[in-house]
This record gives sequence, structure tokens and C-alpha cells, in this order.
Amino acid sequence: MSSLVKLVKKFLLEPDSVDDINEVRRLLEQFGYSEKKKRGSECVFHKKGAYPINVPLIKGRKVKTPYIKRLADLLNLEEWYEKNKEEK
Repeated sequence: MSSLVKLVKKFLLEPDSVDDINEVRRLLEQFGYSEKKKRGSECVFHKKGAYPINVPLIKGRKVKTPYIKRLADLLNLEEWYEKNKEEK
């Protein structure tokens, strides 16, 4: 199973355990987003043809669980995971 599939699985099944902005960055970069600017307590990710995604931070690194769940919905991770879970 590839590391991206494992990361997506973690976002879907264990959103409480994803609390570090680095994991969010890694996921969004794999889906074609890039971090354009960091303004104080939030990171903003952009992708051509899509709305920007704002990720508020706590103490500079932590991300609250509701934002992890929102990312899973925005990126259709459940559908993506079903298509790619057999990848080795």
C-alpha cells in the first residue's frame, strides 16, 4: 500500500490522530495544491481552477479535527480511497 493511500486512510478512519499541519501539507500537495502564503495562524493552499483552502492552526502546528473532516469532504477522499485502496 502506498504512503498516500495510508495517509488518506488515516484522514478517513482516524481524523483525531491527524493534528499536524505537515500531514495536511503532504496530503494537499499530493492532490495538486501548493501553499502560497502563511498568514499568522492559518495556511492557505491554492490549486488552479479550485477555491483556496484555508487551514487554521493552533500554536503554529496543530489542526483541529473538524478541519480534517472538512478536508476529507472537499477532496472526496472516501471516493478516492475506494478507487485506490488496492494499490501496492
